[in-house]
Amino acid sequence: MESPRAEREPSPEAVAAESRELAVLREMMLRARREGEDPQVPDEQLRSNDQLQQDEMMALEAIYGDNIGIFCEKTGLRSFEIHVHCEIPDDLSVSAELFQDVDDHDLKSRFLDTFSVQHLPPMSLTCLMPQSYPSLHPPYFTLTVQWLDSVKISSLCDMLDSIWTQQPGQEILYEWVQWLQSYALSHVGFVDGIVIRQPDMMIGPVDVRAVGEIVSVESAVQCLISYNEERCHESFLNGLHDCMICFSEHPGLDFIKLPCLHYYCRRCMETYSRMHVKEGTVMELLCPGDKCQGVIPPNLLKRLLGDADFERWERLILERTLDSMVDVTYCPRCGTVCLEDEENNAQCSKCFFSFCTLCRERRHIGDICMTPEEKLLSLQDREKVCSSSSSGKVDTSTDLFNELVSIKEALRDAVPCPHCRIAISRVSGCNHMHCRNCGNGFCYDCGEPLDYHRMYCTLF
Repeated sequence: MESPRAEREPSPEAVAAESRELAVLREMMLRARREGEDPQVPDEQLRSNDQLQQDEMMALEAIYGDNIGIFCEKTGLRSFEIHVHCEIPDDLSVSAELFQDVDDHDLKSRFLDTFSVQHLPPMSLTCLMPQSYPSLHPPYFTLTVQWLDSVKISSLCDMLDSIWTQQPGQEILYEWVQWLQSYALSHVGFVDGIVIRQPDMMIGPVDVRAVGEIVSVESAVQCLISYNEERCHESFLNGLHDCMICFSEHPGLDFIKLPCLHYYCRRCMETYSRMHVKEGTVMELLCPGDKCQGVIPPNLLKRLLGDADFERWERLILERTLDSMVDVTYCPRCGTVCLEDEENNAQCSKCFFSFCTLCRERRHIGDICMTPEEKLLSLQDREKVCSSSSSGKVDTSTDLFNELVSIKEALRDAVPCPHCRIAISRVSGCNHMHCRNCGNGFCYDCGEPLDYHRMYCTLF
């Protein structure tokens, strides 16, 4: 017993295309009858043809499966459409003839844009079986190809006629499909690759059965690229692949594919992303591939991190971005972001504190900034005065004094980054430093950026 085929509701565009192609086929059949090319067939031969057609249709459905679609023909004649996939090498070269403007006088220069594809959009062979097939007459057909011009499609139609002429009175549809799959490209001259030219450059007879025409080279190129990407993605999802982080094999559905075309399993990408967000190294949250540095899109990070970690990622990215800007600083009182002027001063928009961005103290126009040593001496003198005048009372400047002592010790061997001015201390290694705040490099010996590095310093 045959299993019932799943019925899918066709789209309005598909119904319209089906109606147009069947109308063309019916018109061709009626014209052949009027001209005597489709003669009357005896009843016994009609029954034999009907059985042969039924057997051929069952064989075609078994062979081509989802690539064949049966039309509902009210006249009782069998009609269908087969999607024919051409056999191509792994990387088929496609050259598109494009034009670019040369000057303002509508002069254009011609050039070829070349790319490769692994999949071609299928040809569409639509057939209508007359009652005289296969004993006397071949099927009526139309051939649609989105990436071929009408002249080349017409040559394919002529070849299908030639195949029928060589094997009259036999079932021919399988032979047609097999020839289109194996030899269509070579027949139209595309042995080493496909060349798509402007429609107005194609000269030759056009067969009425050649449906479709290249409206523009750009549209044909977009059709090829879109179909190739869709099929490649579908093949990837249906295959098994190795994750280059955990080196385990997973189905394609369990992978995350980045814009740089590197892919890793979802579990590894989630762990990798959350690790960088937890440690605060969000500027290093890039493609894990060696020397790739590809950016991971925010919408993908949101799926990998979840709402809470993604909010932390957004906040850290904003902070790191602001820290890397040389004219951005923070208010020493309330921590609000402020813009630094040309004289290294800034005013907080929240608490209105005006301060020096170099020493983080109150604005002092015309005076140089106090060094940490001078601040320590000032606080020491203040502590002596306070302790002698009010013994037993806790000095409110003690905390600031202790903080300055700690900062002095920390800055003893630190070098400020010449780009963002953050202090960096070297534990070990060479003089080539990489600022983790702004991502720029500099020399630890002279403190200069690498672009203006002094030649007598030893980096490595």
